[in-house]
Amino acid sequence: MLDIKKIIGTIVLFMVLLSASTIYASGLPQNTLSKWYGQTFVKESGSKREFVSSDIDRTFEEVNIFLLETLESFESSIVGMISNQIKESKANIEGYQQDTKSQLDQSVTELKEVNLEDYVDNEKIEDEIDQDIEEVLKEVFGN
Repeated sequence: MLDIKKIIGTIVLFMVLLSASTIYASGLPQNTLSKWYGQTFVKESGSKREFVSSDIDRTFEEVNIFLLETLESFESSIVGMISNQIKESKANIEGYQQDTKSQLDQSVTELKEVNLEDYVDNEKIEDEIDQDIEEVLKEVFGN
């Protein structure tokens, strides 16, 4: 019986040691895997953060360059439009001045051609005709 007790005790001891080592061994890979995952995650997230951060910085730089180029384009367009408008306005003013000057010159020429004495004589003749017409009408209508 002592031999059976020794055998059973040895088997029980062997089973306890086996189960304890199995439990320890099963926890060890989990702990190691967790530690590896944590380290790898930190390392990879840092590199991804740097990649994303540099990509965002590059995108903002490109947007800033685009906006500056667009602003320069608008400025040059506005300057060109203002310049063209000034040229057109000057041309219109000069044209109006020329037309007005031509009209004035034409009026002066016509006035120089008209003899003032003839004009006065024509006015006198028209007045006389008007008076004659009034007299004829008075005689015809009796009043």
